[in-house]
Amino acid sequence: MAPTNHQKHQAGRHLAVAEALLHGHSASLHGPQTFVTISGRTAAVQVAAQGGWMIADIDRMTAMSVDLYVLVDVTDGRRDFYVVPGDDLRAGVRERHDEFMASVGGVRPRNPESRHAAIYPANVEAWQNQWSLFEDAAQPAIGDAAS
Repeated sequence: MAPTNHQKHQAGRHLAVAEALLHGHSASLHGPQTFVTISGRTAAVQVAAQGGWMIADIDRMTAMSVDLYVLVDVTDGRRDFYVVPGDDLRAGVRERHDEFMASVGGVRPRNPESRHAAIYPANVEAWQNQWSLFEDAAQPAIGDAAS
């Protein structure tokens, strides 16, 4: 039986935690659905299993205040990770969406009500494996502080 989208997403969260640990960061799942904590910072995880990350509602996504995203691409057996600053990701998504809407006269041709957008690996390639973005916020673990 093929895994569900939920199962793929949860696997992607675990992969993000594992990869962060392998890069020397403390890392754990944070909450039941979307987030992980890496080096004391909470990041949202999104998983692509078919070539891109789907955004259901661009307005909702671009209104969020998530500081960092870990985009995990598991398409065709890949295990690629993109650590992207939230402001940069949201700005890029908004810019590409606005350009698309302008190119179609401001109305989606097939479904005018759709708020869908997508992120593709080419859109975020500059942030592939940028785990160092978590280093600036590394916090000592409890008990690690100097006495």
